This record gives sequence, structure tokens and C-alpha cells, in this order.
Amino acid sequence: MPIRPLYRELAPFYEVLEERDYSSEVSLIASELERRGCRTVIDLGCGVGTHARMLAERGFEVTGIDLSPHMVRQARRASEGVTNVRFLVGDYYSYRPRRSFDAALCLNWSIPVVERDLARFLRNTWRMLKGGGLLIFDYEDPSDIVWSDLGEPQVDSWRFGDARLVRVSVASLRGCVMRSRDVYMVFGKPRGFKPPSERDRYLARWGREGVSVFLDISNVRFYETSHLRRVLARQGFQLETVHKIRTRRGYRRLYAVCVKGESAKHG
Repeated sequence: MPIRPLYRELAPFYEVLEERDYSSEVSLIASELERRGCRTVIDLGCGVGTHARMLAERGFEVTGIDLSPHMVRQARRASEGVTNVRFLVGDYYSYRPRRSFDAALCLNWSIPVVERDLARFLRNTWRMLKGGGLLIFDYEDPSDIVWSDLGEPQVDSWRFGDARLVRVSVASLRGCVMRSRDVYMVFGKPRGFKPPSERDRYLARWGREGVSVFLDISNVRFYETSHLRRVLARQGFQLETVHKIRTRRGYRRLYAVCVKGESAKHG
């Protein structure tokens, strides 16, 4: 499976581009973990490891896995000197740890879009957890769709030292899946950034001008909570509660807290 530019060349910027309220998220997650006495945590699709690192700094023992070696490299670099955290390259559909965990996380809207893949993800996560273990993931409800933004270019810009990164996004909706086509333009040479191969004429021209351009395509599914509850139950999880955090841009992030139960499917 090819790795998207956001998870490859743009990995050094990922934490800033996501614009998440990491402090509020980690406080919410830590309170749920502490309430149930969870100490060992696996972060599935950990990205650059911000959640994992911050939880480890609070005393939890955290393992982060991600499909992108570029993201894992960033996570290890950012976590140097932090004890109780490690990062591995792995696929959350097939990863088989040697131990079971008290809790699993899947954040940054990393749960699968296709329902059969969601079932595969849940089955493997069920295997990783101890009895009564927690699964916490974030998602969005169809009521959170901003209809006026669909089809309209959304422009964001960030500065990194002497360099600037600009993103132009156009989103479309099919069913409950939002497809976003994002063009990233990096002007200048920010620290830690390596431009793509410039073997062909087009990229070579951009390289001479001090500009690198990437097209990144993402898909996010909007799940109704009642539907998620049924899917979770079929795979041996009980949806216990849903928390809400308002983002800086005013929309909601929903956080499902699920408990592993017994299931004949997983024996």
C-alpha cells in the first residue's frame, strides 16, 4: 500500500498540520485509563507519537505502531529521553504483540472507512486487549458535516522558520464518506524537510524555484453512534460512553470509550 505524502515527506509538519488540542485529548484519555486502572497502552496508527509521548510522560507504558516508517522515525526522534514509550512499524490489521494491553487507542480519525475493514480492525484489537480492556477512538457524526464547505477551496497556511507551507483543500461527499483532495505547497526549506525525488522535468522545475508540491488524498467516514454501537457489539465491544471536545475551529470531535467483552467470534 503506498504511503500518502502527509505520512511521508510531510511527516515533520504533521503535528502542527493536524491542529489538535493534544492537552485536552490526553487529559480526557488519561482520566479514562486511570479510572479503570489501565497502565499499558497500545496506540494504533500512532502517527508522530504525540499522544503516546504525552501519556508516557504521565507514567503510562505505551507502545505506538504506525504503517509509515517516516512517522515512526519522527515519533522516535521527538520522544528521545522519554521513558516507557516505544514505536514500531506495523499494520493494525495484522500486528500480533507478544503481550496483551490494558487499553488501545486509535486517534486522528484513523479507524477504517470501509465497514469490513473496521470489523477486521476491531477483531485484531480485541485480541490485543486483556479482558475488560478499553478501546478509545475518535470519529465524527454526520451531523458534523459542514455542507457549505463542500466543493469550496479551503486555504490554510503555516510558517516554519523561513519557510511557509500552504494547503488548498477541496472536499466532496459520497454517502457518509468525505473525500478530501489536498494540495500542499512548501516554499523554502524548513528544517527536517526532504523534498521528493526530482527525476522528472516537472518536479525539477519546482525544485529550482524553491517550491515542492504534493497532492494528498484522504477519506474520512462519518459514523452514526447508533451504527457504531451495533458494529462494536458484533466484534465483542460494548460502547460505554462518548465524550465531546470542541476544536479551535468550532466543530466537535467525538471520542468513543469501549470495553472488551466476551465474544464467541474471537474465542
